[in-house]
Amino acid sequence: MPAEHGGHLDWNLVRTFVAVAEQGSLAAAARELGLAHPTVARHIQNLEASLGMSLFDRRASGLRLNDAGARLVQSARNMLDGARAFELASKSVKSRHSGLVRITASEFIADVFPELLAPVRRVGQDGLINIELLIANDLLNLLQGEADIAIRHVEPHQQELVCRRLAGLPCGLYASRGYVAERGMPTAANMREHWFIDGVRATRLAREARRRGYPLSKDQFVFRSDHFAGRLNGAEAGWGIAVVPLHVARHRPNLVRVLTDVPFNEVEMWLVARQDVRTTPYLRDAFATAGDMLNAFVGRLIEEQERRPAAVGEHAPARASAGLT
Repeated sequence: MPAEHGGHLDWNLVRTFVAVAEQGSLAAAARELGLAHPTVARHIQNLEASLGMSLFDRRASGLRLNDAGARLVQSARNMLDGARAFELASKSVKSRHSGLVRITASEFIADVFPELLAPVRRVGQDGLINIELLIANDLLNLLQGEADIAIRHVEPHQQELVCRRLAGLPCGLYASRGYVAERGMPTAANMREHWFIDGVRATRLAREARRRGYPLSKDQFVFRSDHFAGRLNGAEAGWGIAVVPLHVARHRPNLVRVLTDVPFNEVEMWLVARQDVRTTPYLRDAFATAGDMLNAFVGRLIEEQERRPAAVGEHAPARASAGLT
């Protein structure tokens, strides 16, 4: 029903309109919103039908706001900001000390997270905090509500987010005992003679090695997986050398730490949340407790590593941030 005849605009259509205006195409807006391409196209058609006017010029290179669309887009942005503010405020009013906290983390720390998060459930003084743990290697969009809190291994650059840098997660480069027996102990001097394991889309090991002055050829990466479990299993199967957190490697007796003279010894960790973490008590408590528990966990790992005698062929590594995930 056209708006002038008493219909009501769906704010989801307005959200799609703003995304298409900013992204310049239906496909890019679909990726931004996490929607299917036909859904975004239908939203624009419905909005134009509701308003009784066209909002875009269709071109081969994509969609461009026409005069009517350009006059309406700022009002649409204001409407979207207002809807988000209302949604966040309603959540805060509804429950100050109780609620569900959705935390997203990578596979690197998935196995220890339930234990680390146990104190979070008890921090609510007047209520109960429940946790949903989302294990995702892709970065979920906190601003769009895909999660409340994230543990990330790269520094966030969105000013709308609250960020706390945590202690780096201790990691090392590991290969199987069979690999070392067959190809010899890898060192900085003979790195070009060895095989490596990296991601498919995120080739972070190759990039970090190049950045630190240890360039590796494409042919040296003989096994790739975007999932940490795939890279870990590949290392255990003897495919090559992979980045493995120390807390994971200590439970894998078939893995040997190698290249200890190369400074790949920790992975950055950042605790990230939306701005409402400052004003909603149960989110604030969960954010603070999760960060404290992760730092304490890293501290214990470092103490254990310093107390552990070095294995044959292993040197005490110097601490340095590798920035690898």
